[in-house]
Amino acid sequence: MIRRAVTALFMLAACGLMPAAARAQAVGIGPRFSFVRGDLTTNAPATRFVGGTLRMVSSPHTVFEVALDYRAFYNAAGTERTRETPIQASMLLFPARGVFAPYVGGGIGFYTQLRDTLGPAGGAIETTKERKTGWHLGLGAELRVAKHASLFADYRFRFVKFGASTDPGAENIPTGGIPGLSQLHLSHQGSMWTSGMAFYF
Repeated sequence: MIRRAVTALFMLAACGLMPAAARAQAVGIGPRFSFVRGDLTTNAPATRFVGGTLRMVSSPHTVFEVALDYRAFYNAAGTERTRETPIQASMLLFPARGVFAPYVGGGIGFYTQLRDTLGPAGGAIETTKERKTGWHLGLGAELRVAKHASLFADYRFRFVKFGASTDPGAENIPTGGIPGLSQLHLSHQGSMWTSGMAFYF
């Protein structure tokens, strides 16, 4: 199921890229900072990540984004190190383009956590891996500050599910009574703010 979903996402991105062959296509690269709300099921505290983003403009209204974040920390005793490397692939849709351009977006995320058991010398003697996969939805805006540079910020719901969720800690996504959208009964487990800068060339 996940493999088919990823394939569909990349096919959609490819379809958006094909018309760009006849136009100028821009690619944006830059830093990204994320503030992630903790796991609702474990009441984990919010965390901060640093990373980077790659934004490929396929049309005036469509952008395909791949973002990688990173975070590492040690336990109090210094005997265990945890490394987290979430990757998100998203399709961003811009209703209108200008100096200030709002967008909605969604996609899939791959969230990998590595736990290293450290030896007396500080080296890893054993590593365990945990990986989660989930959809995300959100909205944001991009602000052009120079001819080839833009600031952006958005808010995303993580681990989004369609239909009534039975997962403990899941929360409904507010739809504001939008016709059709409220019938999907969207729920999520956690959310995040992201901000950063993209340099286009």
